Amino acid sequence: MMDNFQRQLSRLKHNRIFASTFNKKRPEAEVALQIRRLRESKGWSQQHVAKKVGCSQQAISAVEQAGYRRHSLPLLNRIAAVLDADVVVALIPKRAA
Repeated sequence: MMDNFQRQLSRLKHNRIFASTFNKKRPEAEVALQIRRLRESKGWSQQHVAKKVGCSQQAISAVEQAGYRRHSLPLLNRIAAVLDADVVVALIPKRAA
């Protein structure tokens, strides 16, 4: 099933409009997915992480949503510390057109 998804995604990325939108939303989705995967790999609930981080379960749920746009480095750093991970931020120059 994932192979079909990857093939479809690869095909869609050739569409300029789709590719542009996908690339804009990708960082938000990746952060959410990474947090969720790390949490689940430890067998922890959102509530458990929230308690260790010092925030609400709703805050953890929000950060794990692909469309969440209000990330803060202090919160991400606290979540990362609890999940035994590091936050890495990179500014990468855009390709010259």
